[in-house]
Amino acid sequence: VQLQYEEGGSTDDGTHHRRRRLMEAHRAAEEFYHESLIASPDARAGRDFLRTRGFDSAAATRFGVGYAPRTGSALSAHLQQKGFAQDELVLAGLVGVSSRGPYDRFRGRLVWPIRDITGATVGFGARRIYDDDRIAAKYLNTAETPIYKKTSVLYGLDLAKKAISQSRRAVIVEGYTDVMACHLA
Repeated sequence: VQLQYEEGGSTDDGTHHRRRRLMEAHRAAEEFYHESLIASPDARAGRDFLRTRGFDSAAATRFGVGYAPRTGSALSAHLQQKGFAQDELVLAGLVGVSSRGPYDRFRGRLVWPIRDITGATVGFGARRIYDDDRIAAKYLNTAETPIYKKTSVLYGLDLAKKAISQSRRAVIVEGYTDVMACHLA
């Protein structure tokens, strides 16, 4: 793992403020997705998917697993009600814009928060759970953003860092549910 350091403190160009806003948007999105998984009748397919793989609601809560509603604008509307501007949500990689207007990047999928080493959510991984999903890819990830660089983040490292430092050993697995299963074991 290559460490990279960023200069701290405030900047004159607003970079620190922008980063903080993007991090806040991801935290709010994680809460929204998780609440949708727990409370939404539409998320039953997601709950069933987790259950068939041996994960209960406590495991979903521990790992922040959520559900992105199929509507295509639920997250965007929720975050805008919380005071986030559309351009912030687009920059964060949570919302896209087409000729028909803004849309949620993740729709009708289970979502896992991807966290940096400190445990702050910086992106999401989303798994297809419906056969009629218009996007054929099994997994979608947040695109590169000012706070999310795929080559700098390893899913679950925030949870494993203490054990890694104590044992001086790490086990790397491929999938989100594989990481969950290892931690739960």
